[in-house]
Amino acid sequence: MIRRLGLALVLALATSLPQPVAGQYMIGIGADYLGYSFDDGLGADAAELLLIPLAVRLPVSNSLTFDIFSAWAEGKVERDNTTLTLSGPVDTGVKASFQMVPWAILSVSANLPTGNSSHTGEEAIVASILSTDLLSFRETTWGNGMAVTSSLATAVRAGGFGLGIAGAYSARNSFEPSEGVTTSYTPGNEVRLRAGLDRNFGNSTFTAGATWVNYTQDQVQDGTAAPRDLFQAGNRLRFDAAFAFRAGSGVWTLYAADLMRENGGLLLDVVDGGGMVVGDTTVVTAKQNLIVGGIIGSVSLGGSFVFRPHIDFKTQMREDSDGGTVGSGWMLAAGGDIPLRLFGTEFFPKARVYFGAIEAAGGSDVSLLGAEFKGTMRLSF
Repeated sequence: MIRRLGLALVLALATSLPQPVAGQYMIGIGADYLGYSFDDGLGADAAELLLIPLAVRLPVSNSLTFDIFSAWAEGKVERDNTTLTLSGPVDTGVKASFQMVPWAILSVSANLPTGNSSHTGEEAIVASILSTDLLSFRETTWGNGMAVTSSLATAVRAGGFGLGIAGAYSARNSFEPSEGVTTSYTPGNEVRLRAGLDRNFGNSTFTAGATWVNYTQDQVQDGTAAPRDLFQAGNRLRFDAAFAFRAGSGVWTLYAADLMRENGGLLLDVVDGGGMVVGDTTVVTAKQNLIVGGIIGSVSLGGSFVFRPHIDFKTQMREDSDGGTVGSGWMLAAGGDIPLRLFGTEFFPKARVYFGAIEAAGGSDVSLLGAEFKGTMRLSF
């Protein structure tokens, strides 16, 4: 129910690119457009998102670094010849990373509520459609209230393997999700644990990892009433692996990941014929399994120009408590980028096309077609 851009902005602007030298300042800005058109049956004709992210890295010393990240975003959904829009700045993230010893890093980050978290009815529809996991929009809610996250990561060498483990805890504050309604929503706190390993085989590298995520219950408070439980998100478990190898003059990477989400529980009021609340009941929410696999490569175009192709396939299996599979689907994406250096600034234009299908309420598959155009500029000094 809650998705955050957070560190994904830094990942989009930094880790997907060649990394700057340790101790360098970095400023990254980009523009990312992703849009889909849908056949009849999904309740929307088209959906799109324009995202303009900004990331800044400030190394204070050899052991302390600050990262700041935010974005402006505009999402649109077309349905019944009407365009619904949700736009504005998103929440701002500030992160401090301290390398206590060469093999351990402590991080503390804050999600600052600079985005629009109180939505009108039309804005809520846009946020709901953009949050479909299979579509992979980078922003879906614009604002989630204040949150503070602390994490600790460590790694060691054991024989020919590199072994790592990390843990994080996120505490979240309340916000008002609906404009004009005095109802506050408090997302559940999050615990995240991850373990990983890697090993070199000549000029090739294999990496693998597993992540477990647990949430406390989301709560809602109406006016001056006491807070009450609303939603219990199911545990999430992710497995991922990658194999990087040299082919010709470039490096190619095969990767795969499997994200499993257990059933959750949504607590709803039971209302009698007169409109009085006479009790409550728990509705079991769907469990999901999202599998992704793909390849990223490097092809020389002559001179200093390189094309980096990227092809991936993902499938989502979604099952309700009654065995329904509405929302299941698949997606194939293909494209690539060409890293360039212009006037001392790194520039990364990228384009991809998407084709897939999502199962609608009637049980039929609804086809979709999408395209992404992205450009990222980064200045390191």
